[in-house]
Amino acid sequence: MFKLELNVAFWTLISFGIVYYIISRKIYPPISRLMQERAARISGDLAAAEARRKEAEDMRSQIEERLQNVRLEERRILSEAQEKARVAAEKKSAEYQAEFNRLRRAREEDLQKLEVDFYKNFEEKIGRLLIDACEKVLSCDLTEELRQKILQERIQELQKVKEF
Repeated sequence: MFKLELNVAFWTLISFGIVYYIISRKIYPPISRLMQERAARISGDLAAAEARRKEAEDMRSQIEERLQNVRLEERRILSEAQEKARVAAEKKSAEYQAEFNRLRRAREEDLQKLEVDFYKNFEEKIGRLLIDACEKVLSCDLTEELRQKILQERIQELQKVKEF
């Protein structure tokens, strides 16, 4: 029985050796090569991914910088536009104020002329009414010289009242 066990052990070792030889010479090298190629591909992919990540990070920082520059430019343009609008508004306001003052002076001059005309006409009418009243009260016709004298006196009285 011992002989049988040795026999089995011998053939087991021989079979193991043959299987080991076949695996180590024929199967393991291609598998090892595939594993090394796969490891190299994975390393290359990881390196490419890292390079792309760095590239994306650089692009992101460039975009952020450009965005910051755009925001600064936007603020500058907005500030300039506001300043231009303020200056234009002040200019228009000054123009409107000057036009208002011109129109106001013109109206004041017109009012002064109307006032002078009013008092002139008023003085003449009052003077005539006074002369007519005097003539009726006195029942006589006054000479032109006397009329002018009375008219001048009344005008002077009205001017004193007007000045008061």
